[in-house]
Amino acid sequence: MTDQHWAPHELQVGQTGKTVAPSLYLAAGISGAIQHRAGMQSSKTIVVVNKDAKAPLFQIADFGVVGDLHAVLPALVDEVAKRKG
Repeated sequence: MTDQHWAPHELQVGQTGKTVAPSLYLAAGISGAIQHRAGMQSSKTIVVVNKDAKAPLFQIADFGVVGDLHAVLPALVDEVAKRKG
């Protein structure tokens, strides 16, 4: 994300960026290279959405969905909106 200049480098999570440990970490379309995992593996609950069932983040995920993030995330947003009323 930061390599493509979509966001500033100071928002990068990983070994060369920030270490974060939120209550919920949603990784969508992130394979989970070891450098990235070093910056977020202490998160309380890790949810992974990736079309590659062998993506490394699935090894540390609490919940995982194998699927295209462009299909899964809109469905997730819709479901959350329904439950919130």
